[in-house]
Amino acid sequence: MDRRWWVPLLILCAGALALWPLRGALTAEGIAARSPRQAWLAAAFLLALYAVKSLSVAFPLSALEAAGGMLFPLPAALAVNACGVAVAQAVPYLLGRRQRGGLGALRERFPALAALAPPAENGAGRAVFLLRLGGASPGDLVSMYLGAAGVPWRAYFVGGLLGSLPRAASATLLGTALWEIGGDRFWLSLGAGGLLTAVSLVLWRAWHRG
Repeated sequence: MDRRWWVPLLILCAGALALWPLRGALTAEGIAARSPRQAWLAAAFLLALYAVKSLSVAFPLSALEAAGGMLFPLPAALAVNACGVAVAQAVPYLLGRRQRGGLGALRERFPALAALAPPAENGAGRAVFLLRLGGASPGDLVSMYLGAAGVPWRAYFVGGLLGSLPRAASATLLGTALWEIGGDRFWLSLGAGGLLTAVSLVLWRAWHRG
């Protein structure tokens, strides 16, 4: 494997190993319970966890988004989670940008990425949008891959954030409803997540057929 990938991949492995013993506490309820009580400290704490998450591939982004919904009123929760998603997408993308051109080595190390073709430059924003809308996983490795593929930063962040916000809003809404599991908000959020995945698949197929 290309040696230039050793550093970013070692960072991801180290992050995953560091968080593995804490995996039982990395739930929306566990994060909310351990958060500071002051709103600004809670926001900083959550954003720091988004940054850590982006280097670990160890726990789902939805846990952080739902925790935001539990910690803040809905408008503030959406704002904090939008900032957190931007942080989580930026860190692995920038690591990938530093290793541009090594896509073969990255695919060899992670076979799940083998089916992911580098987006064409004129359609990069749309490709990133659909990948985020569909919840392409593992998200951190996808971000690193897109950075290594040379996706322009503007297309990456605009497409990525627009594609991620509907799913983030759904998970945030789920967080506000976790105290009343089985209620209307709970089922609405779960249904919205499934619908977004289905819509993204339809759009992806229509795009490639066109």
